Amino acid sequence: MVQTTTSLSAMLSSTPPKARPSYAHPLDPLTASEIRHVVDAVRSHLVKSAKAPKPITKALFNSISLREPSKYAVLQWAGTFSRKELSTAGAQVDAPLNRQADVHIICPESGRSFEAVVDLPSNLPGTVTITDPVVTSWTILDGLLQPSLQPEELLWAEEVCKKDAKVKEACDAIGVDQQNIAVDGWCIGQDERFPGRRLQQCFIFARLRPDDNLYAHPCDFVPVLDSHTGEVLSIDYPPTNPAPGESYPASSAKDYEAGPKRARIPPPMTPQNYLPEQIAKDDPTFKVRDTLKPLHVLQPEGVSYRMDGRTLRWQNWNIHVGFTYREGLVLSNITYDDGAKGSRPLFYRLSVAEMVVPYAKTIFPHHRKHAFDTGEYGIGALANSLALGCDCLGSITYLDAEFVTRAGGIETIKSAICIHEEDAGILHKHTDFRDMRAHVARNRKLVISSICTVANYEYGFYFNFALDGSIELEVKATGIVNAYCLGPNEPRDPSHEVEVAPNIAAQHHQHLFSYRIDPMLDGLNNSVVQVDSVQDDEDVGSATNFYGNGFKTVKTVYKTAKGAVADYDATKARCWVIENPNKKHYCTGGNVGYKLMSKDMPPLLAKPGSLVWNRAPFARHNMFVTPHSDEEIFPSELHINQHPGGEDFGLQTWVNRDENVENADIVAWPCFGVTHISRPEDWPIMPVEILRVHLKPSGFFDRNPGLDVPSSADKKSRHATEAFTNGTSNGHVNGHAAVANGNGMTNGASSCCSSRN
Repeated sequence: MVQTTTSLSAMLSSTPPKARPSYAHPLDPLTASEIRHVVDAVRSHLVKSAKAPKPITKALFNSISLREPSKYAVLQWAGTFSRKELSTAGAQVDAPLNRQADVHIICPESGRSFEAVVDLPSNLPGTVTITDPVVTSWTILDGLLQPSLQPEELLWAEEVCKKDAKVKEACDAIGVDQQNIAVDGWCIGQDERFPGRRLQQCFIFARLRPDDNLYAHPCDFVPVLDSHTGEVLSIDYPPTNPAPGESYPASSAKDYEAGPKRARIPPPMTPQNYLPEQIAKDDPTFKVRDTLKPLHVLQPEGVSYRMDGRTLRWQNWNIHVGFTYREGLVLSNITYDDGAKGSRPLFYRLSVAEMVVPYAKTIFPHHRKHAFDTGEYGIGALANSLALGCDCLGSITYLDAEFVTRAGGIETIKSAICIHEEDAGILHKHTDFRDMRAHVARNRKLVISSICTVANYEYGFYFNFALDGSIELEVKATGIVNAYCLGPNEPRDPSHEVEVAPNIAAQHHQHLFSYRIDPMLDGLNNSVVQVDSVQDDEDVGSATNFYGNGFKTVKTVYKTAKGAVADYDATKARCWVIENPNKKHYCTGGNVGYKLMSKDMPPLLAKPGSLVWNRAPFARHNMFVTPHSDEEIFPSELHINQHPGGEDFGLQTWVNRDENVENADIVAWPCFGVTHISRPEDWPIMPVEILRVHLKPSGFFDRNPGLDVPSSADKKSRHATEAFTNGTSNGHVNGHAAVANGNGMTNGASSCCSSRN
C-alpha cells in the first residue's frame, strides 16, 4: 500500500490538487491484491466444475505469475516504436494489451496437474478490459508433466524424513538420531523406477547442534519420496569407489537394484563450521580479524537515478525492472537517450531463462544430481531478503517480491531486488607525456541485483549498466559445495571429486546458464554476426605478409537458425555482434550494433544422448539464434521437472525449424558458465566465483558516449599517511610523490584534469 498525504496549502487552495501520475506498466509483476483475485477466480472455477468426471478434490497453488502481454503491444503502448514502424517491420499492430496471470495447480490426491489463464482488470489508468477476474483457459497436463517443486514442498521433505520408519532404520544403522537430521529436497531429474509419480530425492545431513554446518556431516543414503503422498519409495545407498584396478560400479538403476548392498558408512562428525561463533566453540584460539578498518560508501546528495514506478531512469538509461518466481530478475524495454538522436531502443527483454548444474559422478544415484535451478524450482521464489549494508553497500533502493503460497496466501520476500550505484574505477584516462596534462573521468555503474539460495548454493545475479553504454551480466556463485561422505578406508576418486576435508568429497560439476537476449537495436529487425580473429592467410616471407604479423577478423552473418548454432573459440577470440543491418554508422559505414563477449563459456561435458544433454538443449552449444516468439521463453520448456527431454526438445525444436534469423525479429541464447573443480579453499564456505557476459556498443554510438562525464575529484578522498611505518613517508611528500611531475592532483582539487605548472 502507498500512503499519500495532501498539504494544508493544497486543501485551502481553490484549485484542486493535481492527481499523482500513475507509473503503472503492463509488465509490472502481479501485486498481492491481484494474486488474491486470481486465487479467488480459480476457486470459483473449481466450484463450478465440481461435478466434472475428475474434479479437483484438493487444489494446491504451485505458482501464479504475470502472463506477459504481446511484445508488440507493449512496445506500441510505450511509444518505443510507432504504429508505422511496427507495421513496416512485420509486427502485429493494435494487439490487445491484456492483463493476465499464468497459474499452475497440482492436486496431490489425484496426482494431476493443471494450467490456467486468468484474465484480470487492467492495471493501466483509463484502460478498461474486464471488471472481474475470470478463468479463460483451463488445461489438464499430461500425466508425465510436473510443474516445478514449490519451496514449501522442499521444506516438507525434511518433515517427512524425520517421521518415516525406513529413514529411522537408515539413521540408526550409522548412529545418527533421526530427529537431528537435516534434509535438502532436490528435484530428481529422472527415475525410471517410479513412472508417473511426483518425486523428490532427499540428501541427508546430521546436525551436531543448532547453527552447526550440517553440510559437513553428509549421510550415506538418499531417500526418494512421493511428493504428493509423502511416501518414502526407496532409500538408495550409493556404492563406494572402486579400488585401483577394479572396474567402476555399473551405474544404471537396474544394475544397482540387482547388485549387492555395501556396508554402511557413518557420516564424518568433525565440525567444519563457517559461522565465527561456531568456529570459536570448537577452536577457542579462533578470533575474527580486527585489522579491517571501516569503508563507507556515501552519496551526500542522494542517488543519481529515479524510479517511476518500476521504470528506472539513470544516466540516459531507461529500464523496466521485473521479477518472476521462475527467472528472478527480468529487465525489459531497455532504451538509451542519445541526445539529438533521441531515445534509441536497445533490448526488449533480458533474463537468465534457465540453468543446469550437472555433476560428474556416474555411480548410482549421483547421476540424478543435475539441478535445473530455474525451471525445476523457480530461482525467483528462492530469493533472499537482502540486508542493508551487507548484501548491498551504500545508498540502496529495494523492491519486494510477492508470490502465492500453496494454500493460496501471499508470501512477500522483502527487499528481494537491490538497486544502487557503485564506483567502477576509471572510465577513461590519458596523460600527454609531453606536458604531463592528464585527463581522467571515473566510471560508475548502476547495479540491479538479486541473490537466491538453492539449498546449499547461493547465486547472485547482477545486471550492471555503465556510463560507456555497456551492460554486464555478472553471476556470483557462492554458498557451500554439495558434499558426500567417504568411508575411512574407501578408495579416493580424484578423477571425479575432490576431498575438500577428511572424508568429505565435493564432486566435479558445472554451472551452465542460458541468457535470453531479445534485441531491438534501433529497430525490431536485427542480425547476429560471428566475429573471429585469425592469422592472415599469407605465409611469413610472402610478398604481402613478409614479416608474418598480419591478422584479421572474419565475420559470418547468421542466416538461419541451424546455421546460428556455434561454440566459443578462445583461439579465435570469438565474439558475436548483434547488428541492425538497416542502420549504418556515420563513419565506418558498418551496421550499428552491440558486441556480445564472454570468456566464461565452457562446453557441456555430459555426452550427447545423456540425460543432461537430452534435458538441457541450451547447453549443447554456446550460441543459438531463433526468431522471436512470445511463447518461447524457456529453452528447456515450461515443465522441465522430471521431463526426460530428448534429442529434439525445447530450444532444439525451435532451431530445427531453421527459420530466417537475418534482418528479423530475433532472440539470441548464449550459454555461459563454469566448470567447478572444487578446491579445499572452497570449504566450508565457497569464496565467490564470478562469471561475466558483456554487451558493449560496437559502432552503435558515433563516439565514446561517456565524453560528457565530468572529470571530478572526490573531495572525501584523503592521503593515508597513517599507513607509513612510524609516520615516515619514505621520501614521499604527504604520500603523493606523483605530484612532483604534475601527473596527479593534490587533495581537495575539484577536477581530475591537470597541467604542468
